[in-house]
This record gives sequence, structure tokens and C-alpha cells, in this order.
Amino acid sequence: MNHPLPNEPAVNQSNPQPAGDAAEQLSSPDRVWTVRNVMIGIAWGAAIDLFLVIWTWIKVDKGMADRCATALVMPLGILWTFTLVASLLCFRRGAWRFGVVFAMLFVLISITGNGDVADASMAGLEPPRTDLNTLSEPLRCVVVLGGGVTIAYDDVPELGIAGQRIMHTAQLWHGGHTQAVICTGGSSLGRIQPAEAGRMMLESIGVPSEKIYESPGDNTSQEMKNLEAFFASPPAGFPGEGKIGLVTSASHMKRALRLAAERNLTFVPLPCGYETGADYEFAPSELIPSPGAMDSFGRALKERLARLVNR
Repeated sequence: MNHPLPNEPAVNQSNPQPAGDAAEQLSSPDRVWTVRNVMIGIAWGAAIDLFLVIWTWIKVDKGMADRCATALVMPLGILWTFTLVASLLCFRRGAWRFGVVFAMLFVLISITGNGDVADASMAGLEPPRTDLNTLSEPLRCVVVLGGGVTIAYDDVPELGIAGQRIMHTAQLWHGGHTQAVICTGGSSLGRIQPAEAGRMMLESIGVPSEKIYESPGDNTSQEMKNLEAFFASPPAGFPGEGKIGLVTSASHMKRALRLAAERNLTFVPLPCGYETGADYEFAPSELIPSPGAMDSFGRALKERLARLVNR
């Protein structure tokens, strides 16, 4: 019977491992992601970003080029460049499935984060601005829908992304276009309700407290339901004659009027906070997706989905 020598390692006969297999696997040319490919990807990404910055500098100016460079090193800009480079690398190595996935992600980010696409998606939602000169007499009241005021960490109300609603309402009051204001909105979160926050903000910019009323509602549907009850039995001292104006973001106006009509409420639309921007000369930096454009695109999509489900 043969025995291994004392200094000779025993060989596993059941599962032999040829020497060098692990090294061969690590250096296999079939692997997509190698150090060489990563270096190529970084070089391609840097070249693409540098091209956009220089193009912006030549076409516009250095200030815009600086903003272009900043956008490219933000998380969304990095993700945008990465998906483009990753798709090109995958196609180069023949990894078509991965290439298609990355290419689709690149297109999705490019479209949903593009400012022109966001403007186009908003343009179909935003009605024309109402000419206040067409109002022959002051409105009975103006209803300003909640959402224009946020509450800071110290319970101080501040204008939020839809803050133009509050500003426009104050302008209507100080311009003598309305006899009263109704702030709407409610929430199960927070100590200060949106309607109360709206009141606080309007009082701080000179609208008399006794001319401000509140009506709750966690969403637009509930706000209209509660407004129906409010106008059916208004409080003492509330103006009794005149038309009623509705202030909300321009992109939200059509949905708000539709829900109001379901409650037999008729409003003079007073849209504000338009997101469809003025036309400017093209700048290469506009190709870079931005969080703001993506947010606008998402809210435009939300408005259209709400119409489909009748909300």
C-alpha cells in the first residue's frame, strides 16, 4: 500500500483543479468589465463631458460652460453619462442585451430630464393667463388651493415650490380685485395645516385677518367637496355677491376646474406659477438632464394620470 511522503501534499483525486484555472478566468477576454474596459469608459465619459463644456463655452459663454460642467458632476449628470458610456462599451464587446438596457435607461433619463420636453408636457396643461382688466367688479372671494406654503423646522411658514399661489392672491387683494380670501388644505401630518399656513403667510404680507377664511381638504377632490359645503352655508360676514376666483398653479388649473364642476362650483380661473418658460437660444448644456425638468415632467404626468382615474 502506497503512502504519500511526509512532505508531499495529498492530491484530491475526486475534484482535481488544474493549476492556473483561477488566473485564466480572471484574465479571460470574454469578461465585459475589465480594468481596460473601465479605463476606456472613463476616457469616453470624460471626452463626452469635455466636448459638451467646450461646445457650450464656444456657443454661449464661460458662465454657461461653468454651469454645464457643474450639471455634469451632479448625481443625475453622472448617471446620464454612465448609461451612455456603458451602452457603448457593451455594444463594443458584443453584450447586446446589456447594451440595450443601458441605452434604454439613457434615453429615458434624456427625455424625462430634458427642459424642452418638460415645457412641452406642461404647455398642454396650462391655460392662458386671465386678464384682470376683464373683471368689471371685485370678486366675491378668491379661493387659493393649498400647497403654496411649507413649514420650516421651527414652524415658520415659507413659500414653497407653488408659492406663487400665495403671491398672486396677495396681489389680487392689494389690487382691489377681491373682497375676501379662502385658504384651503389639510393634512394628517404636521401641527400646522396648509389652510392655516396660507392664512399666516397672507397676514404677514398685509391681507387683513378678518378677510381670510379657511376650508380643509387633504386633496383637490376633498377641497372641492368642503368648498361646496362652505358656499352652501357661508359664515356670518362673508361677502354675498360677486363671482368667485380660483387661484392655483397653471398646470393644476384644468383638473381643479373639472373637479369643481362635479360639485356644481363655478370659478373664474386665475392660474399662476407657469412652468412653460420663454423661448431662448439653444445651448448645448440643455442636453444634460436636470432634476427640475424631471420634476416638471413627473407632475405633468401626474396631472394626466389623475384625469384618467377621475381624481
